[in-house]
Amino acid sequence: MSSMALRMRAAGTRLVAERALIGCLVGTWLLTAAAHYYVVAPASVLSQVAGDLGVAPAVAVWLVSAVPATWALTNFALGVWIDRLGDHRTIAIGAAVITLAGLWSWSAGRRGSFDALLASRLVAGVAVGVVWTASTNLLGSAVSGANRGTAIGIFVTSAPAGFALGQLFGPVVTARAGWPANFLVMSAVAALVIGPISVSIRRLGVEPTTNAAPMRANFATVLRHPVVWYGSAMAFAAYSYYLFMNSWMPTYLGREFALSAEFSGLLTAVFPAMGVLSRAGGGLVSDRLLDQRRVPLLQASFLISLPLVVLIGWTRRLAVVVAALVAAGFIIQLTFGVVYSYVQEVVETSISGTALAFVTSAGISGAFSAPLITGALIGWTDGYLPAFAYATILTAFGVLLSWVAPESHAVTEYP
Repeated sequence: MSSMALRMRAAGTRLVAERALIGCLVGTWLLTAAAHYYVVAPASVLSQVAGDLGVAPAVAVWLVSAVPATWALTNFALGVWIDRLGDHRTIAIGAAVITLAGLWSWSAGRRGSFDALLASRLVAGVAVGVVWTASTNLLGSAVSGANRGTAIGIFVTSAPAGFALGQLFGPVVTARAGWPANFLVMSAVAALVIGPISVSIRRLGVEPTTNAAPMRANFATVLRHPVVWYGSAMAFAAYSYYLFMNSWMPTYLGREFALSAEFSGLLTAVFPAMGVLSRAGGGLVSDRLLDQRRVPLLQASFLISLPLVVLIGWTRRLAVVVAALVAAGFIIQLTFGVVYSYVQEVVETSISGTALAFVTSAGISGAFSAPLITGALIGWTDGYLPAFAYATILTAFGVLLSWVAPESHAVTEYP
């Protein structure tokens, strides 16, 4: 075969791989965006949900925390199975469970059954976590190290996009079709995209996972890396801050500034929406301007976030709150795309799913606990100051961690 023909064949192969990568990125982005819409949808109309189900808002907020609860509790153990089954199979199984869980939630909400709705969201949390981790692992493994932060950064914008759409359209859908209809969004999108995702993954050419080592050995190998511990702790602090804002800001704005549910949801939506810019931008800056160094960006994110959360809780001027929400939403979410790259690049490819599951479990533990802890503080004091104090303490913890954390560079080999 002539050199021209070989070059043309190579170019064709690269084109197919590039299109497959874009297909995987778009498909998994849509799937996880719909899942995050599902996660946050009850928060935008929490008072109405609580009233219809006959529970207090502090109890109804469990519906928001239920998904990250089982995500956090199960994701670390399931990371080993992601490495064994492969990303493709794991995403397909997770998408099927997501579809059924959304339908179950819709049915339970229409019947007014709090217990059934809570159970459906607990089940959904397991599947959402698996899909998120497997998708992150797939995309991070499909590109070179020089582009990993950018690729993962673009993918993780799906979470703030889903949150922003949930805050923005949750009240609109509720007004027209009832709040249970919000849960159908996840099922519909999952059913539509799993086919294109499967086709794209097959054309991507990523080598299948062959790790069959014992679960205990994989855990031990992952946990020897200090970067995994530091990354997980910083993820916990950042996600706690993030979910506190997403869960309680609509209620806070409605109570403190006498705003309608629709307007409160619109203003709150700017906080997660800024992540569409910052998550992708953080990975790009880390890859291109910082020579794949992750720690400087983590330091800047926590350091600037600290005074912003204090300002939001202290000021009584709505314009200042909105401006601070825009800035805080952008700054804190710089960490999210970077922290996954920070952890993934220090472990061997065969156990990267386990490592990502560990850092994700830690982060989602913060997402699960923050709304409940701050809700308890709000209920106990009948005010929001202690809740903002809790978010401030966690952000200060993130500043401290980022200042002593080691940088990640090449994969570290252990005997």
